[in-house]
Amino acid sequence: MKKVRLISRVLYVVIIPLFLSCGGGGGGEQPLPEPEPSNDLPARVLGALPANGEPCSDYEEVPSDESKVLIAFNWNAAQYADSYELVVLEDNSEVFRDTFSNLETQVELQRGKTYTWSVNSINEFGETSGNTYSFTTPGTPVGNYAPYAAEISIDFNTGTMEMSIGWIGNDEDNDVLIYDVKVWENENVLMEEANYTLDSLEPVLFLNGESYSVEVVSKDTSGNFSISTMSAEAP
Repeated sequence: MKKVRLISRVLYVVIIPLFLSCGGGGGGEQPLPEPEPSNDLPARVLGALPANGEPCSDYEEVPSDESKVLIAFNWNAAQYADSYELVVLEDNSEVFRDTFSNLETQVELQRGKTYTWSVNSINEFGETSGNTYSFTTPGTPVGNYAPYAAEISIDFNTGTMEMSIGWIGNDEDNDVLIYDVKVWENENVLMEEANYTLDSLEPVLFLNGESYSVEVVSKDTSGNFSISTMSAEAP
């Protein structure tokens, strides 16, 4: 009989704590973890109006000043963007800069001039520079028109691992154009040409996944110029 009582006490002491330890310390489901922030920079904006490399046809008169017109700007929405910064230049001088949450606005500009413009997409993690476009406002020019910003193309050939870079230059006065060209891989200059007369470069070797930028300065014989930039990521 003593042995039976001893075993019963041992079982009582051992089993009860096991039951207590499986209780879980209270009921209810655990809350799901909050999703991690994406930390994504916004995508690049594509401009829509004014049309690139053309006289501007979408404008309104400014009744109080015949030397100026209201030019309509609009652009496509960019993924992850919270706001958009519109920048307008005449030659290399900034004439307008403002930030918008919508995709369009109007800007008062001088008649008879060539302007370049771009839109930077912005969110809390930073900003992404947009490509450059250009147009000419209606009206008689004072002096000679500046060239339109060159329309740049970047193509990657994954078979040869070569990048082809070309551009289309245009000028409202039909002036002969020459170009200053720079190519970057990330922050490093890969190639630089001054007073270049062709509209394309020799193929350039590229690396998978790297970022490449091209700047083309279009210059006419009167000393006017415009600056065009474009960036692309290699596949």
